[in-house]
Amino acid sequence: VLLSRESALLPDLLRDMMKFSTNLTAEVIGMSASARQGITGHGASGQAMSDWLRREGGGGGARFVDHSGLGGASRISAGEMVRALVTLGPGAGLRGLMKEITVRDMGGKGKMAVRVEAKTGTLNFVSALVGYMTGPDGTEMAFAIFTGDAARRDAVPDAEKESPAGAGAWVRRSKRLQLQLIERWAKVYGT
Repeated sequence: VLLSRESALLPDLLRDMMKFSTNLTAEVIGMSASARQGITGHGASGQAMSDWLRREGGGGGARFVDHSGLGGASRISAGEMVRALVTLGPGAGLRGLMKEITVRDMGGKGKMAVRVEAKTGTLNFVSALVGYMTGPDGTEMAFAIFTGDAARRDAVPDAEKESPAGAGAWVRRSKRLQLQLIERWAKVYGT
């Protein structure tokens, strides 16, 4: 052995991946898990993750083509995502890996009395917020909010994919909707 270096522990890597949306880390971890089962191809690895979710978490219609979620052919419904969060998340300590999201009252009254740990995802007219919420009365919830304009995303020319016209305004509206939904759920559960 000429050189050996141990990485950080997997939970630390996952926590950083969730916080900073490091897609390369997601791909490497997913491919490493597949390689331990003898699966070496990228497409086969995405399929193995789809099969695993169907088997373990009730994601019957889920289809993954990669581990980062960037592949346009990947699919999962909000209901399947919530089922996975509820079924698989607690045993894996998923909530503790997600970043805490500060939720401000849309009415301008300051920070809301809810606790949210979630993963964000945004790319060219697609936005997601998936995670857990504790309401002011202590009610625990899992949620998945997916918004997207697939036609607009598909119409973006390759030369503009890094920063398509109108994407910033679209994302701001999507994030506003996400916060409005969380605010509504918080009011239902005891603010």
